[in-house]
Amino acid sequence: MSSGKKTKVSMRKCEVYDVSILEPMIQNMLNEICNPKALFTRGKKVLIKPNLVSPVSPEKAATTHPAMVEAVVKILVAYGVEDIWIGDSGIHGTDKIFTVCGMTDIAERYGCKICDFDRYEIDRVENTANVILKKIPMTKYIGECDLVINMPKTKIHHAVLYTGAIKNLYGTIVGKNKMKLHANLGTKDNFENALLDLYSTINPALTIMDGIVGMEGNGPANGKPVRSNMILASTNGLALDIVAMRQIGIKVKDVGYIEKGIERGVGPKENDIELIGDVIESVKYDKPSGYLIKFNGWAERVTPVIYKFFKPIPLFDQKKCVKCGICVEICPANAIVLPDVPKVDRETCISCFCCQEACFSDAITRSDSKKKGI
Repeated sequence: MSSGKKTKVSMRKCEVYDVSILEPMIQNMLNEICNPKALFTRGKKVLIKPNLVSPVSPEKAATTHPAMVEAVVKILVAYGVEDIWIGDSGIHGTDKIFTVCGMTDIAERYGCKICDFDRYEIDRVENTANVILKKIPMTKYIGECDLVINMPKTKIHHAVLYTGAIKNLYGTIVGKNKMKLHANLGTKDNFENALLDLYSTINPALTIMDGIVGMEGNGPANGKPVRSNMILASTNGLALDIVAMRQIGIKVKDVGYIEKGIERGVGPKENDIELIGDVIESVKYDKPSGYLIKFNGWAERVTPVIYKFFKPIPLFDQKKCVKCGICVEICPANAIVLPDVPKVDRETCISCFCCQEACFSDAITRSDSKKKGI
């Protein structure tokens, strides 16, 4: 990314999910970072991509709060935008996710289109400038809309430490293609570069982050709600992620895809960001159980033999496990079997922890966690 003009990130303090407060607040933030009147014109198709990782109530803080999405929808309607789409691809069936997470209600009240990425055509998008993903199996909705508004949630992530703007767009990859990519990419470095390829290819016009209540601990689905009382907005998702991470006590060097993103020019360096708005007290989010920043990803770069013995693998809590089989179904490496209780083949496991993310019962921990399963 070229130096010179600084990238703007707007940050506002907000403690409530009240649309009457959020709508004017977000409108003011947009006025600071872009020209919304030129961006949101009548006739445009606008796709909103929230984080809808699982069908849980907004109070669990795993998903983008519906009040945030509704506030943005109201802003778009006020500008005369008629084609407003809300879309995602969920592990547990998107219909249920849209309903439980409040998106179906918003769509019905404002005439929005619900876009289930898993039930639409796949577009094999080519981008020769990408490092890893030269051809991406993403939803065709991306190519059919005029602009994308990325609406992530501030969360800790068990595998990559932090998930926000960049990571949220992984949900545009359709269905089990997400799992196949985990298996085919092989290493953490490849996965991090793939996330950046995806963001660069989609290039969302805006990112608006719900950080009023985020998730710490074993995110992105099984962590604990934590207040950070912030909303962030920017035209550059990586810049926004850097600010959000700073607010929750995470350094750039500790999140590989953010560090790589700066090196690749996907976003600015920290000192090339202009932060506008409120000064908000930072809140240090708890890391995932047993997460070792310096060790994470180290062994796989040294030698596959060492990594085989030191890599973290899923462990299962017999008391919590309901034997639903979602872990077996979701595993991209086919490393889990369920004869009686789930068991993992260490040789085959790629340590992606898709199983942990999908587990409704919170029955899966990492082998390097302080809380051991089986």
